[in-house]
Amino acid sequence: MEWIIVALLAALFTSLTTILSKIGIKDVNSNFATGYRTLIVVFCSLIICLIKGSLSSFPSLNTFNWIFLILSGIVTGLSWLCYYKALKLGDVNKVVPIDKSSFILSSILFVIFFFDDTTNSGDPLTISMLVVSIILIGLGTFLMIEKKQGGQEISKTWLLYAILSSVFAALVSFFIKLGLKNIDSSLGTLIRTIIVFIFASAIVLIKKDYKDVTRISPKSWIFLTLSGLSTGGVWLCEYEALNMVNSNPIAVNSIGKFSILLTMLFSLIILKEKFTKKAIFGLVLLLLGITVITIFSL
Repeated sequence: MEWIIVALLAALFTSLTTILSKIGIKDVNSNFATGYRTLIVVFCSLIICLIKGSLSSFPSLNTFNWIFLILSGIVTGLSWLCYYKALKLGDVNKVVPIDKSSFILSSILFVIFFFDDTTNSGDPLTISMLVVSIILIGLGTFLMIEKKQGGQEISKTWLLYAILSSVFAALVSFFIKLGLKNIDSSLGTLIRTIIVFIFASAIVLIKKDYKDVTRISPKSWIFLTLSGLSTGGVWLCEYEALNMVNSNPIAVNSIGKFSILLTMLFSLIILKEKFTKKAIFGLVLLLLGITVITIFSL
């Protein structure tokens, strides 16, 4: 199934995006970083649209497409602002598991509105495995939220932003699935990205988060640019997979969450972040939950 390969590519790009962003925003305002990265994605999407010739189908978009593409853009902006604020305040190995738990809410929405596609036409075994996977992912996420060594409580600010990021991310997948109906995925990605850029730019202008732009180091510019290119890869692959015939939206969504394994490995090797036995066990449960639902939703 071609859409599985495309979804796996999206997972790889997601892992790269998280690590590159963590490095890139070290000394950069997170709102400005979000706006700049989105601009990079706009150019990536535009180039793909020009190559595929999908801009010619622009007049075919109906009101339904516009409503859900705009909504997906708005919640993407909110999710990004919260996610990169959480990354700036907390460790990758704590923020990412919570962000990936968006799978739970998005799965529920997909089951309700795309019941036949996501449950193999109401197959009891598939539904049962979906429930099991949600429990495993929820428990795994809980175990990966650690305390600092010495029993000191971790700051709750990053946790709030991470939870909000997860909720908004869950809505993104659902809205984009609806918004891409009967249109080319690259065109939908471009429109959605422009909405996100407008949203993010408005936040930057209102809060004047552009003031220290001259102090951004060349290293940060490089990694922010690379993370933007990687994000373009995520969106183009994920939404292409969602838009393919016979693809299961829950399977596409869950395969994308395999990125958490690569992200954790990158955070260990590159960022030197440490894992406790409890966190590793939580990661195993989370990956097991993702594997279960991926297999039974194919």
